[in-house]
Amino acid sequence: MIDLNTIYNEDCLNTIAKMDNDFLDLTVTSPPYNVDLGNNKFNKNPYDLYIDNKDHQDYINWLKEIFYNIYLKTKSSGRICINIGDGKNGGVPSHSDVIQLMKDLKWIPITTIIWDKNNVSNRTAWGSFMSPSCPSFPTPFEYLLVFAKDNKKLQYKGETDLIKDDFVKWSLAKWSFTGESLKKIGHPAPFPLELPIRCIKMFSWINSIIYDPFSGSGTTALACKLNNRNFIGSEISQEYYNLSLNRLNSQNELF
Repeated sequence: MIDLNTIYNEDCLNTIAKMDNDFLDLTVTSPPYNVDLGNNKFNKNPYDLYIDNKDHQDYINWLKEIFYNIYLKTKSSGRICINIGDGKNGGVPSHSDVIQLMKDLKWIPITTIIWDKNNVSNRTAWGSFMSPSCPSFPTPFEYLLVFAKDNKKLQYKGETDLIKDDFVKWSLAKWSFTGESLKKIGHPAPFPLELPIRCIKMFSWINSIIYDPFSGSGTTALACKLNNRNFIGSEISQEYYNLSLNRLNSQNELF
């Protein structure tokens, strides 16, 4: 059995095993990007437990096992949204490998959204500056990969909370909003609340069950709580689990 509106302090495979098949409406998540967080020049803040430097194929196989199990627990026509960035300034095309592994698992591609993070100021990484020898191409964007199980069209009805202006804006496959502050949230790789809010409104009905297997600071759960969805999260870190509970509890005055 599994409880709704709960974040579990455990490996996501343990949480997923508690679910019935055909249970989830939507998964919204951002797995670790495998970019050696804490040791790369762009982010010196490591995860407290997870080692973000797997062999690339081991990393892809790890994700494949998780997304296979999520597939089993997802309703027919349910969706999954995966926020992912490439490593080494695009030299490690993780998003392409994730698309392929999802297709291997029979997930149906719906779209690939480019998230423009609006962070091109103070650029310092040029590679071979003013030379074609070996120029560098920092990526001020990430990907949001969206897939469905069995059918792109939802095969069950519900109530939406989308408004016209948001739908028109969000239905373009380029989203522009800034990333989240690491210092403000207290997690080395948070995504902004705007991202899961858009996902849950565009891809699920009100009162749907939303899962995040890499819950981190609880942003997906918070987006669900603010927008009339049921959430389930998994987070292996005790520190980030406590952080996410504090964030959720601090929002009680909004309800």
